[in-house]
Amino acid sequence: MWPLVRQARYLGRYREIAQVLVGHGFGYVVEQLGLLSLLSIPRRVVMRVPPTPPLSSAERLREALIALGPTFVKLGQALSTRPDLLPAEFVHELGKLQDTVPPFPSHIAVATIEESLGKPINKLFASFELQPLAAASLGQVHAATLPTGELVVVKVQRPDIAGRIITDLAILADLAALAEERFALGSQYRFSELVRGFSITLRAELDYRREGRNADRFRQLFAAVPQVYIPTVYWAYTEERVLTSERLFGVKVNDLPALTAAGIDPVQLARGSMQVVLQEIFNFGFFHSDPHPGNFFALDGNRLGIVDFGQVGSLDRPTTQGLVLLLGALVEHDTHGLLRALEQLEVISRRAITPALRRDMAHFTEGFVDRPLSELSARETVSELLSLLRRHQIWVPGPLAMLLKALVMMEGMGAQLDPDLDVFSIARPYARQAMAEHFSPQALGQRALRESRLIGETALELPHQLSDLLQSLDDGDLKIQTRELELRHLSHAILSAANRLAIALVLVAMILGVGLVAVAMGVGGWQGTLPTILLTLGIAGVILSSFVLGIALLRGRE
Repeated sequence: MWPLVRQARYLGRYREIAQVLVGHGFGYVVEQLGLLSLLSIPRRVVMRVPPTPPLSSAERLREALIALGPTFVKLGQALSTRPDLLPAEFVHELGKLQDTVPPFPSHIAVATIEESLGKPINKLFASFELQPLAAASLGQVHAATLPTGELVVVKVQRPDIAGRIITDLAILADLAALAEERFALGSQYRFSELVRGFSITLRAELDYRREGRNADRFRQLFAAVPQVYIPTVYWAYTEERVLTSERLFGVKVNDLPALTAAGIDPVQLARGSMQVVLQEIFNFGFFHSDPHPGNFFALDGNRLGIVDFGQVGSLDRPTTQGLVLLLGALVEHDTHGLLRALEQLEVISRRAITPALRRDMAHFTEGFVDRPLSELSARETVSELLSLLRRHQIWVPGPLAMLLKALVMMEGMGAQLDPDLDVFSIARPYARQAMAEHFSPQALGQRALRESRLIGETALELPHQLSDLLQSLDDGDLKIQTRELELRHLSHAILSAANRLAIALVLVAMILGVGLVAVAMGVGGWQGTLPTILLTLGIAGVILSSFVLGIALLRGRE
């Protein structure tokens, strides 16, 4: 069933999206998705030549996403961290997307705060600055003072942004489903699952209460780490569209002149920043997945202040263990260990390990031979590994991609502070500790007990499953289900050929019938009204069948 029917109320937005794509030279995508006829877009518009001077496909995609608004800008930012999905030129171009837009009017921000918190602005705050400190696609931030004297920042959501994003996410889900049906890569890279993960992340960002809970959790996790400071959330002044938190006064970590003026050591700050994200990954299993420089501040006492917890990621123990195995395999140049780690991370299955993949993985690990860890870059390593997986059409799960993005962003930020930053050296103690825990007698015993329990449960279920299988076979109910991308095209071609054959057979029968009637009239002396009618109908049938067969053959050539 065509998804557009289910989303008829979004028809105007569908048309807008299609027109933007066509206007930026992606009309062929709109056509292949089948949107032209339903949106009444003339085909000649699709063939319009892109504007001059001509831009590359990656540049046109970036411009199209900007024109489509916040949801698509966020999507582009997410895709810019996925070299396993996109070629390098697209990753580079989408990485230029910035989440900064002009602020919306202050009186609307005040009205949103008053509506959400149920009081006039002068009753809520001792002071409130109408000029925003910063603005982004989802909201903007104002400085304020609480009646008790605390200096705070108030984050206010843009008006009607939630409704627009929900509409766009519904449309993206429909387009992903269509792409999976019509494009081989759509199914290969699980477009629907990608959009589902993106939708979950973006919807979570729309609820500022969730961001506040994330901040509280990080503050608890780092309570014993004095070098890290997480601002306090003031829940009496926080709702779904309004978040009030402690204001931090510090220097942005990428402002080198200001850091120098404040007497802060950039090298120490870079190392501390990397240690933070490694602690989040290996110790907490809960990490800040948007660690760009605007969210990190250098505070007095060489402390690191962190803000904006709208995007976070969680890691379960198997994923953390898989990362440890991955890091160990890279250092030991162990191709088999690398494949085993990717299997534990659910990146590949055992059946997907082809000789070509094994050979490419061996070449990849050979790149680490005789190279000190200080010469290795997390960005280059991750990018090369993901590009290798993309060549083999292997999809990386969303949570793992989010984690790799965070690592790459943190290294990029650290490299601005310290060009000689040795990420692998900093990560080594955390990896060793995690490796020791993974192979400790207690952990091995627990895994052995868990596996033995699973084997026992499977053994108990096996007779029942075998009995059910034999019964289905005996009843003739056993079915084998397959999924082949070209099967639909093949079945359609067979059906079309069968239809044409049937029409041809009818035509032959008509010709033979007319011939027999003519012979009977000419040779056998068959006279009267009935033979004449039969002859006339036969000739008409021949003409009609010939016409239908001709149309079928012409369509078959399209």
